[in-house]
Amino acid sequence: MKNQKFGNWVYLVVAVMTIVALVMYVMNVNAPYYQDMNASVIVMLVVALAAMGVTLVLPQNTVVNKVIVDLARVLAAGLIILAGATFIGMRVESFGYIYGSNLELGNQQAFDAAGQAITLIVVFVVTWIVSLVASFLEVGKKN
Repeated sequence: MKNQKFGNWVYLVVAVMTIVALVMYVMNVNAPYYQDMNASVIVMLVVALAAMGVTLVLPQNTVVNKVIVDLARVLAAGLIILAGATFIGMRVESFGYIYGSNLELGNQQAFDAAGQAITLIVVFVVTWIVSLVASFLEVGKKN
């Protein structure tokens, strides 16, 4: 691992952050207040992780491999962003009920789940930004 380019290390960070987001997503959608899992978010995050794996593992010794790695990098960042946007869309209405009305006043489970969702949104946004930065960094082995 010593002779890996900086981009590889950034992709490892993005992969860890994506795994954290995936675990937090599963926890949030199984919270007593929500119970609304959207399997497409899980699929998008798992495919993004697989694309990052291709980026990190596939040797870039041919033009075809370089194109595949570049496509995998774009796919990973795009899927992370889409998964995060889908999750935000799932929570917008509930934030209105929880924070903007008296309908959920006194419902501690609602406030706990919404707080957890806000934390996950922050994790998603940071992961988006780091994945976009990683998309512009060189990956592979140092020469």
